[in-house]
Amino acid sequence: MFAQATLETVLSALPAGYLLLDLSRQVVFVSERFSIACHGQPLPVVGSPLPATLLPQAVLQRLEQPDNGDLTLPAQGLLLEWLVTPLSAGWLISVREDRHAFRTLVDNSPDIITRYDLDLRCRFINHSLSKFSPTSAAEHIGRTLEERFLPAQLKDAIRHNAQQVIASGKPQRFISELSLPQRHYVFESRLLPEYNDDGELQSLLSIDRDISEQHATRQWEADENRLLEMIANDRPLPEVMGWTCQTLEGQLGGAMCSIMLLDEAGERLYLAAAPSLASEYKDAIDGLPIGEGIGSCGTTAWRGEMVIVSDIAHDPLWQDYRELAAAHRLGACWSLPILAQDGKVLGTFGLYHEHPCTPEPHLLDIVRRTSHLMAIAIQQEQRATALYRLATQDGLTGMANRRHFIDLASQRFKEARYLGKPFSLLMMDIDHFKRVNDKHGHEGGDVVLQAFAQCVKGALRASDLVCRMGGEEFAAILPDTPAEEALVVAKRLRNAIAALPITHQDHTIPITVSIGVASLAPACRELSELIRHADQALYQAKAKGRNRVCVAESL
Repeated sequence: MFAQATLETVLSALPAGYLLLDLSRQVVFVSERFSIACHGQPLPVVGSPLPATLLPQAVLQRLEQPDNGDLTLPAQGLLLEWLVTPLSAGWLISVREDRHAFRTLVDNSPDIITRYDLDLRCRFINHSLSKFSPTSAAEHIGRTLEERFLPAQLKDAIRHNAQQVIASGKPQRFISELSLPQRHYVFESRLLPEYNDDGELQSLLSIDRDISEQHATRQWEADENRLLEMIANDRPLPEVMGWTCQTLEGQLGGAMCSIMLLDEAGERLYLAAAPSLASEYKDAIDGLPIGEGIGSCGTTAWRGEMVIVSDIAHDPLWQDYRELAAAHRLGACWSLPILAQDGKVLGTFGLYHEHPCTPEPHLLDIVRRTSHLMAIAIQQEQRATALYRLATQDGLTGMANRRHFIDLASQRFKEARYLGKPFSLLMMDIDHFKRVNDKHGHEGGDVVLQAFAQCVKGALRASDLVCRMGGEEFAAILPDTPAEEALVVAKRLRNAIAALPITHQDHTIPITVSIGVASLAPACRELSELIRHADQALYQAKAKGRNRVCVAESL
């Protein structure tokens, strides 16, 4: 029938799998390599009929109508190439892995697939490398790990894990990172051992998958929870914003983050956090006006929408700020608005890069989510500030109210008494204020109170504390101020009030003030005593004709 002994010897030495059938489809010979087509089933026994389920249906059809064409069929994740060859006394059926199809799949895989010998010399690498490297795959072939164009950190990770695979014979999985001018990548890398037919380790297969998007999302979910905790625990807003900038910079790889807040007038942006920007640049943009063409952030605040400038050097929005950006090596700036629930602009995120680049969609999603949380933090701070003002300030004049003044003044009084420092108090009353209300109405009275408050605050030091005690009565503490200096201050203040130009509805409203002065003396043990003596001096000033200063008698 066949020159069987010779044929079997030859077929057993070939890399493919082979099956010989006679004309009655009895198994004459089967090579061990044919097991790749058997799906783990036992090989057929020589001399037995061909098992009905051994061959794919398409191959059985070729036995009925043989031709010279190959069949490529999938089997358990492999592509197998079948060939049915008619013989004079039967059939020769061969099967092998479809190398061409396999190579096509590997080359078109989105993963970087590399084969190393045991010296970590690159023996194969697919074309997916071109997405992440300016050097071609061919330039890597034949080079050792030290000779290839890889960052030192990546080479160290490959070398370390390769040593683990060689020592243990077990696959290794690790995370590696790659920073390019345009983007930061994160890879999940797997190193697999490859053995020859004798079971000896002969090479390593590396599969590197880009998981940048998934990694960034997972990492930000954890950071997002931390940010929510900080907001819920009322951490100071500057701390929250600084932490957020640093976290985003870590997420975006190479970005420099800034947060700017819009002033109450809605005209200028003031820098709130920018940990990685140069001090000179931060000084230059602090107080930036908003408007079309005012860089990325100024334009974003003006439009109330995201502005992506991928190349500062050639974008018209940066025309007036191009030299400033170039001096600090800023090539791109993406800006997103921070919006309140009603759509009002609260501020902006600015994300700077040294090189021109465009953001990936998933990174913008992270910044949008962060922007929403930052809006919550800002509005929470604004509400807390508003509540504090309601609790501590007079709504009309913006001065401290009586309760807050007494609390702070008591602390300052105790400190001065303990340290033996001078301390003075002024009690002030606008003269004939009822006549102002009667003649000009309460609206005119409010104008007078506001003008009086501004004049007093302008005439005193920042360290002094002024309050509206109620109605037209005001008080001020003067720390580190002895009696003689307090008298000078009070007289200067009386003259400033008398010269104050106040107009309301085309009418001039002249006012004067009576002031009582009291200063700390050893016998005075409570703030209430000092206030009582200053009140007595104020009553004396009124009794003597008003528009004057009187000093309390020695305590």
